[in-house]
Amino acid sequence: MDNGTKIALAIVIGAGAIAAGLYLGLQKTTLPAKITISVTPIPTPAPTAPPATPSPQPPSPTPEITWTKSDLIKALSQKTGIPEDKITFSLGDKITRPDKILIRGAVSQKGAIGGGGFFGYIDHQGVHITYTGQGVPQCSEVDPYGYPLSWADYCLNSQGQLVRRK
Repeated sequence: MDNGTKIALAIVIGAGAIAAGLYLGLQKTTLPAKITISVTPIPTPAPTAPPATPSPQPPSPTPEITWTKSDLIKALSQKTGIPEDKITFSLGDKITRPDKILIRGAVSQKGAIGGGGFFGYIDHQGVHITYTGQGVPQCSEVDPYGYPLSWADYCLNSQGQLVRRK
């Protein structure tokens, strides 16, 4: 075979290969009726716990209620009008509550015969006397402060009528 024939034969074989490739490439590809695809799930991160709320702190200790004898004398003087240097008193009952101390006692003026009773309370703002006298207190002088019924089981309402405390 001569070189010219070899070239012609190579061209024919190459053209046939190209034609076969085009023919097969242009054929419609039919897909199967069902396609199965295997999917590997991506793990979802575990839910994170909400940030821990700080445990409730115990309440800070309430500062102690402090008072002096002179604080009581000053408060009694303001309520009775008796000068501080002329006040005589005795402290009877004392009841401690979380936010205040309830007090009851007797008060008089030095050298005077007789005297009266008093009710008061002590809190972080100081000593407060709500009632002094010998009779039945006004309800407004005893009810708002939580004095026990054993201290005053009756009081006078705003119309001046005697009422039993509850």
